[in-house]
Parts: sequence; structure tokens; C-alpha cells
Amino acid sequence: MKSVFILVVTVFLIACAGNETVVYSNGFSFAKYDYVVIERDDNSAAYGLDVKFGNVISDYHLAVMGSKEYDNLPYAQKKRVLGARVSMSGDSDRIVMGVAFQDYITGRTVANMGSSEKGDLFDKGDREDVFLLVMRSVATAINADRQQALTAGAPQITAPRVAPAPVAEVPQNTPQDDSPESRPYTLTPDFSE
Repeated sequence: MKSVFILVVTVFLIACAGNETVVYSNGFSFAKYDYVVIERDDNSAAYGLDVKFGNVISDYHLAVMGSKEYDNLPYAQKKRVLGARVSMSGDSDRIVMGVAFQDYITGRTVANMGSSEKGDLFDKGDREDVFLLVMRSVATAINADRQQALTAGAPQITAPRVAPAPVAEVPQNTPQDDSPESRPYTLTPDFSE
């Protein structure tokens, strides 16, 4: 109980530091999830943030997968998938970046993390600084949730494996049918008029 209180206070202090925001839905924990599908957002793709986010998030034992890979997962694994949308906006004075996490099955938003900092959106170094601030919040939250799950007696959390895509069956050798019904129909125009 004491460790839970310390964890809550730590997350609260991190959320209050500077202009950073960390908001959880009731009962949410990163420890319940193994996979992340990064949803497309126009402005994050322009700066490569979705790819950078995927690289960072995979370091914290959340496998990044595409929506087509998600479709091939069994239902038990689909329940362990988060959707993540990374967004960044601003102008020459201020940069606002956020990451919204949704339960991928229900579509319900379960956590938001972000920051609003002074900086020039069009300056790569300023964008990188804000990105690192937000990623630090994400990493701290994931580590805290995983640590809490471990101290609560949950089984050891390991990196998940992405389910392989199903292999289509190859049809057996079928005899060639050369009857007129099985040949493709070709329309040839008649310009004789």
C-alpha cells in the first residue's frame, strides 16, 4: 500500500512539473498491454514523430504492429493492444505535443500525455527537446505501471511476439479446362459502319 502511494505521488509530481500533463482513465495500466498500433496523424508524420515514437516505445516491451497485423491476432491478444496517436502543433513561439492512448478494441481513450513548451515548431532541435520531454513522461509511466504490476505479484512481463500472418493454402494441381465457358471473354469492337 505504501509503494502504491509513493507511485501515485511520483506520477502526480511528474505531471505537475513544468507544462507536462499525464492523465489516466480509471483502472488503466500499461502493464495490461503488450502491443501498440500507431495511428496516423498528418502533422506527426511530417516530422517523423510516429516512427521515432515507435522506436522509443518498443524499448519498453511494447511491440509495435500495424493495423493489418492486428487483424490476424486472436481475440485474447487483441485485448492487449493499445492504439497511440502522436500529434505535434505550434508556431514559432510555442510547441504543443501529445500522445493519446486508446484501448484498440473499444476505441476508448485511456491515457493522455503531453507538454506545451516555448520553442519554434520549425526548429528541429526545439521539436526534439519537446519530443524527449513527452517520451520521458511516457517511459516513466510505463516503468511505474510495470513495476507496480511486478510488486503486486503479477507474472514476469516479457516482450510479446507478433503473430505471424496466416498462410493461404495453395490449391492442388487442377487440370486445365479449355472449354469455351472457362476461357476469358474478350470484347472486340466493330467499326465497320
